[in-house]
Amino acid sequence: MKQFVFLIDTGNETSEHKIHATGMTDALKRVQDLKNHLNDNSNSDLKIKFKGIIYENAF
Repeated sequence: MKQFVFLIDTGNETSEHKIHATGMTDALKRVQDLKNHLNDNSNSDLKIKFKGIIYENAF
């Protein structure tokens, strides 16, 4: 399993979110669900940026 790292900018602050997923498609689906949940709680525009992948058991 991999951790996909996304930066989410709410306008006030930027936070880093690590999402456990098997692949990029699964990670994007999960970050979209997270975006929809955050949009329900706030009225500001969210900016999402992909930062990278953390591989587990890399060696």
